[in-house]
Amino acid sequence: MAVARAVYSDARVLLLDEPLAAMGAKEGALILDLIRDLKARGDVSVIIIAHNYAQVLDVCDRVNLLQHGTITFDRRTAEVSVEELTELVVAEYRSRRSRR
Repeated sequence: MAVARAVYSDARVLLLDEPLAAMGAKEGALILDLIRDLKARGDVSVIIIAHNYAQVLDVCDRVNLLQHGTITFDRRTAEVSVEELTELVVAEYRSRRSRR
């Protein structure tokens, strides 16, 4: 796995902030495959900050929702859906708008 080694240089934790934001479908698929490979190796923890819930649920074990600096939601990805995550975020948005 020479490619992964070059990417994370034997790190224990890899933090990816919107890793697919500027990628086309082909490039995004390659990055997701790389993340899956790293996950399968089991020797590095990968934290992904992303707004594409489908991609998060596809490659992650857990999902956390951070709101105002606090983790307000923490579940295994197998226990949550894109719709539920979307509803949580929309509810927060609506709540903030109604307070104005």
